[in-house]
Amino acid sequence: MRMEVRPGRTGQSNRGAVAIGRQQTSQPITFPAPKNGLVTTADMASQQPSSATVLRNFLPTLVGCRIRGGSQKRGKALDGGTIRSAFRYKYGALEKLFMATDTAIYDMTSPAAPPATTAAATGGLTSGDWCTFQHTNSGNSFLICLNGADQRRVYNGSTWATTPAITFTDATTAAQLNYGWLFKNRQFFLKNATLDAYYLPVNSIGGAAAVFPLGGVMKKGGSLLTGFSWSLESGDGLSDLCVFVSTEGEVAVYAGSDPSDANSFALKGVYQIGRPLGKNAWIRAGGDILIATSDGLTPISQVFQRDRQALSQVSVSRPIEDDWRRAANATGAGWVVKQWPEQNLVFIAFPANAMVSDTTFVLNVLNGRWSTISNWQATCYETLQGGLFFGSLNGLCWQGDTSGTDDGLTFTAAYLSQFASAGQFGQRTTATMAHMYFRAKSEPKVRLFARADFDKAIPSFTAVTAGDARSSEWDVGLWDVGVWDGVSQQQRYSFRQNVRAAGDMLAVGCVITSGGPAKLDLEVDLATLQVAAGEAST
Repeated sequence: MRMEVRPGRTGQSNRGAVAIGRQQTSQPITFPAPKNGLVTTADMASQQPSSATVLRNFLPTLVGCRIRGGSQKRGKALDGGTIRSAFRYKYGALEKLFMATDTAIYDMTSPAAPPATTAAATGGLTSGDWCTFQHTNSGNSFLICLNGADQRRVYNGSTWATTPAITFTDATTAAQLNYGWLFKNRQFFLKNATLDAYYLPVNSIGGAAAVFPLGGVMKKGGSLLTGFSWSLESGDGLSDLCVFVSTEGEVAVYAGSDPSDANSFALKGVYQIGRPLGKNAWIRAGGDILIATSDGLTPISQVFQRDRQALSQVSVSRPIEDDWRRAANATGAGWVVKQWPEQNLVFIAFPANAMVSDTTFVLNVLNGRWSTISNWQATCYETLQGGLFFGSLNGLCWQGDTSGTDDGLTFTAAYLSQFASAGQFGQRTTATMAHMYFRAKSEPKVRLFARADFDKAIPSFTAVTAGDARSSEWDVGLWDVGVWDGVSQQQRYSFRQNVRAAGDMLAVGCVITSGGPAKLDLEVDLATLQVAAGEAST
């Protein structure tokens, strides 16, 4: 028998077997559209698909996110001071937008176009930190305004006044009332730096106010900060409760109708939440109240069921808890929460600080998803006739989410997906190619990038997407400016670009710079990263 010797497949050397021609493998990682919005609390091992680690200047939607519109100056207060608060009056067909500085209140419904200034509607004031609510009786509808420093202001749809006056049986003055609300057609007020509330007779706009002390109810001291009516039903009803909230986060809940009768107005309980972040830092959302506290955006319905430590688990702001707490610890009070009902969005502004500068938190109330806005320097928000407006520095009133620039200047929107492992955890990989889809009415200019190991740095990108002015929608574009035959439906655009990032965990992102006269209609869709496996990290 003849033996045939063939070369072996394994190379040999004086040091043993040698691997020959090992081929490096390459595979794609898929990142779904960010329909879960901004999520910054996930740790390395629990990254959430369909979430974003950066979502700046995008607005969360039910299917992902869309780039925000720009902003335009609409009015300028004569005194040029910072806008401290914004509020609205609406009665029948009449709708008014007001903004306040520390010295005056301005009617910004139809102001002169900047740089022309608007004269004060009512002046001689010392604070712009107003709380407002509307009270309608058989005679008219009145906007009640309180700031804890000046006489109460009342607007009746045409004029401002300090009447009808409120009288007190003690040394209290109307200028000491810093907050108020309506409960079962009765006005309630809170007094500066005390645990005393006051109330008027039913359906009264002025008159004798009776004291309702809560010093024996609020055990942790502090002072009363805010209050509201809340119903166990959706809207106002027979189960209406009157809620008082202190600066220390104690929540006293009363049921009944006549505060002068202990049998008719009974304490149901005192509960604990985190430190409230402002007297105007709450909104109604469906059948619930959401309160901005140091622990998060807390649903009042959960206060009755859980202690404070457990409330953070059900906080609406849970996905951005780390960012929320950082901002709360840096700013203290002064937060403002405002809902934009037409878009199902909530805007949360807070005082500027070194840790979290020029930032607005944005919440989609339909799905609880988050994003952030920058470059607006907004101090407060309000809506008028379906549009979004905000106050800012230098007495400026702006309209938001309109046009494609911030007063003629470009702005950048950035998205970075969650981080994912390409294979076995701890296997170092290198991203080489990014592929991302967008839905838009015209082709955008996009920069794709990749990041590794929780690096959230956003690259610069100067190429401007101007959008298509012909795509103005019916009844949105200016008359005789929008073109009827423009693009009316979104199309799908695909981009592939070389990228470079190496690490255990990888993410894909995009940067878009908006700079045209028309608001971009653009949404981020799914993306992939082509990655090559390397050696296990040590």
